[in-house]
Amino acid sequence: MKTGSMEHDDDLIVGFDILPSHSPNSRTVAKFACVVVRNGVVLNEYPEISRNALLRMVRELSPAWFCTDNIFEIVSDSQSLFRLVDRIPLETRLVQVTGVPPHQVSLKTLARRYGLQIRGKATPLQTATIAAMLVSRGVGYFVECFGEQTEIKVTRGRKPGRGGQSANRYRRRVHSAIQQMTRHIESELKDAKIDYDIHVRQSDFGYASARFVTNAPLPAIRSLIESKKTGDFKVMISPVRKRVEFLPLEPKSTPIEHKPRYFILGVDPGTTAAYCLLTLDGKVHSLRSKKGFTRADIIREVYEVGIPVVVASDVPTVPHFVEKLASTVSAMVFTPNKPIPVADKQELAREYASEVKTRNAHERDSLTAAVYAYRSVLPKLRQIDRMIREDGLSVDRNHLKALVLKGVPINEALASIEPEGLEVPDEELLAEPAPIEELTQERFNILRAKNVELVSLNQQLEEKLEDLRRVVEFLRFRESELSHSLEIVKQANYWKVKRDREVVKAKSALKRAEKETARLQKKVQALQDRLNLLKGVKRLEMKGDMLALRVIPHFSRESIEEYATKNGLRPGDIVLFEDASGAGPQTAGILIEREIRAVVVDTPLSHLSREELVRAQIPVIKADDVELQRVDEFAFISRKKFETQLQVFIQRVREEARRRGEKELIELVERYRHESER
Repeated sequence: MKTGSMEHDDDLIVGFDILPSHSPNSRTVAKFACVVVRNGVVLNEYPEISRNALLRMVRELSPAWFCTDNIFEIVSDSQSLFRLVDRIPLETRLVQVTGVPPHQVSLKTLARRYGLQIRGKATPLQTATIAAMLVSRGVGYFVECFGEQTEIKVTRGRKPGRGGQSANRYRRRVHSAIQQMTRHIESELKDAKIDYDIHVRQSDFGYASARFVTNAPLPAIRSLIESKKTGDFKVMISPVRKRVEFLPLEPKSTPIEHKPRYFILGVDPGTTAAYCLLTLDGKVHSLRSKKGFTRADIIREVYEVGIPVVVASDVPTVPHFVEKLASTVSAMVFTPNKPIPVADKQELAREYASEVKTRNAHERDSLTAAVYAYRSVLPKLRQIDRMIREDGLSVDRNHLKALVLKGVPINEALASIEPEGLEVPDEELLAEPAPIEELTQERFNILRAKNVELVSLNQQLEEKLEDLRRVVEFLRFRESELSHSLEIVKQANYWKVKRDREVVKAKSALKRAEKETARLQKKVQALQDRLNLLKGVKRLEMKGDMLALRVIPHFSRESIEEYATKNGLRPGDIVLFEDASGAGPQTAGILIEREIRAVVVDTPLSHLSREELVRAQIPVIKADDVELQRVDEFAFISRKKFETQLQVFIQRVREEARRRGEKELIELVERYRHESER
C-alpha cells in the first residue's frame, strides 16, 4: 500500500485549526489558528489568520506537510478540496491526523497515545500544535486527489472574433502555431520514452486544439515541458483527477526533543539580498547573500536553524520587504533613528572580522542592522539575566528573552514558561475538592452507582454524537464528490446526445446534398448533350452544311421590331417564325423592307402574307422541307435542302412570270382587236 514517507526529520510542518463559530460554508471569511513546526519545535504561532493569508503563507514556506484534525474545517465539498490542493505547492501534502473519514479517532485520544499533553478542552492553537506534532511522529493520513497521469492541453490564446480576411489570417496563424507546439510536445514525450494518448481537433489550417494524457506524474512532465501563455496559444499542464483517497503516513519513532534557538535577523533587501543571524548572546551564527533572494527563501533558511524574534534594517524607514518578512515570522521590527554612516558600518565589519568575513556591501549592511538591533535590546537582555540569577529561576533563558523581545511583559512570559526539570501537575489534580455532605452508606452507594452510570452514558453519547458528526461530514463530502461525478457523466451524455443529433442532421443534409447532386448531374448531362449537339451543328455551319436561322416568336410587327432591337436583323437573314399565324400583308412588308432572304415556317401562314412575300421574291419554306433542328433558342437548317427549295422557288417564280407575261400579251392582243373593231 502506498504511504507518505517523511524523508527528513527537519521537514517544515504547518498545522491549523478553525476558530470557534467559523465554518467554510459561512458567508463570512473563516479564520484559523496556525503554527509552524520543525524538529518538534514551534517556530511561529498565528492565533488568528484568514484562509487566504494561511494559504499565502503555505505557498511562501512550501512546507512538506499541511495538517489538521479535520479537513472539512477548510473545505466543504470535493470541488473545494480540489481547488485547495491546486492552491498549495506541489510538494506540500494535505494531512488529516485523526484518520480516514468517517472512522476517525479523536485528537485527544491520539495525543494521549503519543504522549502529548492536553488539559481540558484544547484551544484552536493547541489543536494546530498537536496536529503538527502528531504528523512529525508519522501519525495521520494524507489526501491523494490526483493519479500518476498528467494532462497537457494546447489551445488558442484568445478567440479570433468576427471579421473577414484578417480573421482568417489570424486563425491560420493560431492553428499553425498550435500544430507546431503539439508536434514539439509529442517529440519531447517520445524522446523521454513517456507513454501518452493524444486527441487532436483538426482544422483547415492545422490544429484547433490538442490534448495529451501522459502516464507520468506532474513533476516529470514539468521537467520536460513548461506551461506557457502567448497571444496565439497556451499550454496548460495539470494532474489528472481521481477519486479522493486517504493514504497513511509512514510511522516514526518518537523524535528527540529539540530546544528552539532564537536569533536577531538583520536584512538588506535588493536585487542581491543579504541576511545575518545574530544569537541573543551577540554572536554571528550565519551571514549570507544571494542574487534573487526572495522573502520565502530567507524565511525557509532561517527556519532551518531557529526562530527570528527581531527583524532589523539599517535604514530609518522600514523597507516593504523587511516589513512583510517580519509580519510573516511574527517578529518585532528594528530600525535605527537615523542613517548609519558607511564609516561606522565598515568599522563594525572590522570588529566582527574574527567571527565572519563580509564579502560585499549587502552582507555588511545586514550585519550592521543585526548588531545595532542587538545593542538596542542589550540592556533588556542583561536585566533578564540578572533577574534569573538573583531569583534563582529554573527556566529556559533564551525562550524568556524571546518572549520579552516579542513584546510580552516579563511577568506574563515567566508565567507561560514551564520551569525546567519540573513536571507541571494537571489542573484537575490541583483543584480543591468541594465539601461533601455526610451521607449514609446506602445513599452514598446509590448515588455513586447512578453517577457512574450517568457518566458512562454521557461519555457514550458524546462519542456517538462525535462519530455521527464525522459521518455526516464525510457523507456530505462524498455526496458532493458523487454529485460532481454525476455532473461529469451528465455532461458527457449531453455531448453524446448532441453529437448523435448532429450526426443525424449531418446524414440528413448529406442525403439532401446527394439528391441535389444527382439532380444537378442529370442537368449537367443534359446541358452537356445539348452543348455537344450545338457544337456539332456549329461545326456543320462552319463547314457550310448548315445555315443558322433568326428565330422570332411571332409573325407580328411588335415581335419583329423587338427582335431587331435586341439582336439585329440584317439583309440576307433567313427568319424562322415559331408562330406564323395571324400576320397580314403589312407585317410581310416589314420583312420585305429589311430585305430578308427567306422565311421558314413551322405553322400555317396566311394566304395574303404568303402572296405578298412571294411577290417580293422572298421564298416561304416549310420547316420539314429543310430539316429544321432546334437547340434551345437556336435553329439550323440544311444548306443543301434550303438551296434545293430555293431553286424550286425560283423556277416556280419564273414559270409564273412567264405565264403571267403570256396572259398579259393575250389580253393586250384582245384589247387591241376590240379597239380595231370599233
